[in-house]
Amino acid sequence: MLVILIIGIAIIAASSGVSFNKKTDAAADNYGEEERLSEILSQINGAGEVSVMMTYTAGGAKDGMFGSDKVYPEVLGVIVIADGAENPTVRQALKEAASAVTGASANHVCVYTRKQ
Repeated sequence: MLVILIIGIAIIAASSGVSFNKKTDAAADNYGEEERLSEILSQINGAGEVSVMMTYTAGGAKDGMFGSDKVYPEVLGVIVIADGAENPTVRQALKEAASAVTGASANHVCVYTRKQ
């Protein structure tokens, strides 16, 4: 009976480790997306250095294009910090670009000036 209990605990511990690794991989992918978006937004004229943070839903939409069950999290909100965000034209361009790329509605994209 004790052996069965130990095996059961080992299986539960192993399965929780696998799900933890999947969450870690997803977090790494999301961080990569934020870095890529930061690089793209920094190329907007007058933007200067840009940092991006995105928040995601726990679930997401299925990839119907290929008929697979892979689920992608949806973007809930985006924060953009940019050197040139004090300029209203640059601020609007950053907001529109972040919204277009992430699919987040414009009212869920916040653009702020980087502190000096």
